[in-house]
Amino acid sequence: MIKEVVLEAVKKAGVFALEKQSNFGEVVEKSTNDFFTEVDVGAEKIIIDHIRSKLPDAAFYGEESGRQGKGELLFVIDPIDGTTNYIHELPFFAICVAVYQKNVPILGVISCPALGTLYVAAKGEGAFCNGQKITVSSVSDLGQAVVGYNKSQHKEGIKKRCKEVISRVIDSAATFRALGTGVIEYCYTASGSLDVCISPKAEPFHSAGYIIMEEAGAKVTDWDGNPHQLDSKTLISANPVLYEQVLELVRGLDKD
Repeated sequence: MIKEVVLEAVKKAGVFALEKQSNFGEVVEKSTNDFFTEVDVGAEKIIIDHIRSKLPDAAFYGEESGRQGKGELLFVIDPIDGTTNYIHELPFFAICVAVYQKNVPILGVISCPALGTLYVAAKGEGAFCNGQKITVSSVSDLGQAVVGYNKSQHKEGIKKRCKEVISRVIDSAATFRALGTGVIEYCYTASGSLDVCISPKAEPFHSAGYIIMEEAGAKVTDWDGNPHQLDSKTLISANPVLYEQVLELVRGLDKD
């Protein structure tokens, strides 16, 4: 039931986002180069209202509305990841919901409405895109890998390590891609289109992507090699063979 409820909520929010893309209202700058619109707020409300109508004891952690409730099930929501892309009518934006039960991630759902793709992963059941099972790539050499790089738009102190990561990736990998949305990069890592993903600043609201990558066969940790948590500060992911090379790539970088 939980999966069906989340799927319904995400699909509703996706329809709303597409309908509003050419009329998204005022753009508000939360912090430097980090924006939101009334669509972010509206999509999050659609998701919460729908889930709450079916699961009234649920708790929520939304990027726009913060924490609500104290239920056993926690729904972690990014209503529009890639808002800058959304504002500029680029198709690379996503709606993201993760479900935690007693602090254990049990479900990740990501909809990319402009791309027509829906990613779903339940704990222990594998990862799927539009109903087809997906797995991470089999690339085993970082020098042949395409690296997804999720550039953070947050505090000034992150810029130094962002530049260092890019420098190391250019020196060590085949190439890299920065799509302006960590969530879609996580989906592409899960499906093997990207071989690696590196995030200098992990976001709790992207948790569905972490679950989907793991269920697709990726190893997903912070830069110290610790399993990802809701409060993880950094993130790397790759197939188990490539992972150690990625961990070495970020080793020693400042993470504060």
